[in-house]
Amino acid sequence: MEGGLPMLNCLLQHTLRSLCTCSDSSSNASEWVYAVFWRIVPRNYPPPKWDHGGGLLDRAKGSKRNWILVWEDGFCDFYECERSKREYVTINFGPEIFFKMSHEVYSFGEGLVGKVAADNSHRWVFKDAPNEKDSNFICSWNMSIEAQPRVWGVQFNSGIQTIAIISVREGIIQLGSFNKVSLVSYLLLLDAICSFLTLRHSCVFTNNWFI
Repeated sequence: MEGGLPMLNCLLQHTLRSLCTCSDSSSNASEWVYAVFWRIVPRNYPPPKWDHGGGLLDRAKGSKRNWILVWEDGFCDFYECERSKREYVTINFGPEIFFKMSHEVYSFGEGLVGKVAADNSHRWVFKDAPNEKDSNFICSWNMSIEAQPRVWGVQFNSGIQTIAIISVREGIIQLGSFNKVSLVSYLLLLDAICSFLTLRHSCVFTNNWFI
């Protein structure tokens, strides 16, 4: 469908923006300051013919090494970043650190991000270990023996307190916050994410790689 991809990109950017912090005093403002969508794509393109199943790329066939996760789009509330910098001396997160993520590539099924994508799961990672007495922050979602990406260390040192990665059909949504966000907030994300996926898959593309 001609023009389908630009429309999809606009929808993706709108969804990522809607997940992030509102730059106003609204009581409904999100706690997330950035959102990134990592898309699962073939390591080599075009992919082998046996990777196609019913017209769609089938990651269940063949080796997981045939797939990688790459940055497709991201949104960061830079207004909130600047406001937080003025208010807290420990925060210096900004465009340079945010866009540094765009150079990252994760192997599907390997490492923390790759395994979350392969397992269709989610993880909450905090800069500081959560208080064992607070059940809102203790869950299997934030317990992992996998090493964190190095770029996360830079983010934690620049003021990010919580990083969440959530598996969706075509990849991973990654969120970052200056606050320690409780796991209960995961439920509040589902409506926005599910709405995005519903609209995304209602689009028809002539190039199966984008489905």
